[in-house]
Amino acid sequence: MCTERYIDPFTDFGFKRMFGSDRCKSYLINFLNSLLCEEDKIVDITYRNTEQLGLLPGDRNAIYDLYCTTDKGGHIIVEMQNSKQKFFVDRAVYYSTFPIQKAAEPGSEWNYQLPKVYMVAFLNFVMSDYADSPAYKHDVKLVDVSTGDVFYQKLNYIFLEMPKFIKSEQELTDRQEDWLYVIKNLAKLPEIPERLNDELFRSFFQLAEVSKLSPEEYEAYEASLKRQRDNYNVVVTAREEGMEEGIIKGMEEGIIKGREEEKIKNARAMKQFGDPIHKISIITGLSSEEIEKL
Repeated sequence: MCTERYIDPFTDFGFKRMFGSDRCKSYLINFLNSLLCEEDKIVDITYRNTEQLGLLPGDRNAIYDLYCTTDKGGHIIVEMQNSKQKFFVDRAVYYSTFPIQKAAEPGSEWNYQLPKVYMVAFLNFVMSDYADSPAYKHDVKLVDVSTGDVFYQKLNYIFLEMPKFIKSEQELTDRQEDWLYVIKNLAKLPEIPERLNDELFRSFFQLAEVSKLSPEEYEAYEASLKRQRDNYNVVVTAREEGMEEGIIKGMEEGIIKGREEEKIKNARAMKQFGDPIHKISIITGLSSEEIEKL
């Protein structure tokens, strides 16, 4: 049973509850604006289907944690990654190509103009390439290696290594750090930190209270929390016992597949009981389109 006052945003349920629907739009916009450059500041976002289909039958699909478009026509993919994966960067690049692939306009007069794409990844681990760097935020773009100048402005990756963010409340200096502090420590906080006691964060903390969950939401959160702990323990145990990296990778992939299968199983059961689509979507994290197909 959960004893914390606030939801853990590193769980599937918690992350989507706090950032993944229209009622959370103001929180996501505020946080994204703390990450983006001034010229890309967001006024509004529209949530999109998190399942992206390949262009042709048989092509691989992509399922994002969050996907939205901005009032300026930009595309933002947000991923929360708890466990380390050998090819996570490859996956991030692959995911970022879907908005690009689908930008092609029908007909022969398209001029190849593409939208700006941001891939934002919360990582609950340290990336191997940055293991020796104290920086927790990495802004990655295509650059000219001979000059260091940015070659292409429309493809952007922001990797946030949460274990490296170790600032206390007293050390916070800006909105970006405020949000990272909340995301990392939310489940451990007994109340709203004094620094964050403004209208936006008061609303955010109210939504995050475990006591405000309905019985169905609480059950879904407990299941999500259990999956997170089980996954962590499986991976840690495997590494401590010296299993081969390939075996560990296979176990992690099996965990991810099992998590998706459990979401589908729960959604089917809720549909049979007559629960509305929007409620099933909130609890399972599946999109309305995915639920309607079940």
